Amino acid sequence: MVFTGQGGAARARRRAVRLIVFTLPFLIGALWTAGIAGAAKPPNVLKSKAKQNRAARVERYERTLKVHLAADPWPLIDLEISLDRWKDTAQLIEGMDRAGVALGAVTSAREKAIQKAVERYPGRLIPLTTSATEKDWMRTGSGYLAGIERQLAGGAFGIGKIAWRPASSDKARLKRAGEALGVILRLAAQKRSFLVLDMPPHDDGLEALERLLRAAPVARVVWTQAGRALNLNALPGYGHGLLRALSLRHAGLFFTLTQDPPAPADSPPPRTNHLYDPGGAFSREWRALLEARVGHFMIGNDSPKTRPAIYAGRTLHFRQNVLANISPPARRLIAYRNAWRLLTDRRWQP
Repeated sequence: MVFTGQGGAARARRRAVRLIVFTLPFLIGALWTAGIAGAAKPPNVLKSKAKQNRAARVERYERTLKVHLAADPWPLIDLEISLDRWKDTAQLIEGMDRAGVALGAVTSAREKAIQKAVERYPGRLIPLTTSATEKDWMRTGSGYLAGIERQLAGGAFGIGKIAWRPASSDKARLKRAGEALGVILRLAAQKRSFLVLDMPPHDDGLEALERLLRAAPVARVVWTQAGRALNLNALPGYGHGLLRALSLRHAGLFFTLTQDPPAPADSPPPRTNHLYDPGGAFSREWRALLEARVGHFMIGNDSPKTRPAIYAGRTLHFRQNVLANISPPARRLIAYRNAWRLLTDRRWQP
């Protein structure tokens, strides 16, 4: 009788322990859902919300582009707008309207400026991450890398732009710049994003960039100032032939075409814009390049003077003297379709 009673008590204790072990996870889950176990949302919920916000923005941009296409066969997407140069975003929109620019990708040194502009014109302006000079993106511990990673997770469509002036760097600084740029490129590739790089043509800078692109072939870089060379001694072979070779070597390297009108015929060399012959006509060699390697070229109009008339004038000159002189399929790709695919990872569907 005593043995049987002790065995029953032991079995009862084991059943109670099993019951507690079984129900404890459900109890903790219920407490977590109710907010007792912590106020933070699971990462997958935040990620899902970011995807929904991005999808909603893409739909809004698509509607904007379709509206412009109804009135203009080749509206533009400008990938190179710095809000730091515009005191009033309304003036930027006025310039875009006058020049036939449907969408503009915007950056600024201040994150709040980007947020405010995009909130004010959600159907016209596409957020990039904050821009940075060399002292920001090259300096370890500056917080720049963490900042752009957070902004990409929050809905920014690309990294940019970062300014680099390799001509002013010694060998040690060039090495540090290459290492820092490599980290940013790997982040862009990991996030399936792209980097807008503001770098004048220069041998050392281009060599470093090519090494990084070979190391990260899936990375995408938009190199600005493709039609511009302020100093021919910095890169003597710069021009349409070099860009053709670069586009063949690096599938993820793209170029924005600087839209400065040609200088007067009597201006001293060197010419600041290689898209045009000395007489002012659009270069036949550049036309052949754009037609042959059309998938690598987009629009960028980072005007140093930010009045609506100046922005519109530079852009209209480019439309009339460059885009109007290439084939309609190439014109559409350079005007908006290449940029659309870069920004959204999808082809434009007419």
